[in-house]
Amino acid sequence: MAQRTTAPPNRRVNGATVAALRGTLGIAQASLAARCEISAPYLSQIESGMYQPGADVVRRLATELGVELDAITYPWHEPVTVTPEPIAQAS
Repeated sequence: MAQRTTAPPNRRVNGATVAALRGTLGIAQASLAARCEISAPYLSQIESGMYQPGADVVRRLATELGVELDAITYPWHEPVTVTPEPIAQAS
């Protein structure tokens, strides 16, 4: 069994772009889902931004939509929390 990988490093799927491309190409949601070997409800959740798919699904989406990965993904980094140091009081 193939190991499931996470989304491409430092990239997130733009679900609205996937939906827009799919609509422009005239592909039904159920049809794209079947081509990508995922369920239509899962594709709906990706398009609405509820879920981020693994790299394998992202690649299949890009392939089936006829675009590069960068066309349906955007850069993303884990948020960094910075705690400021207290400012010394002047005497």
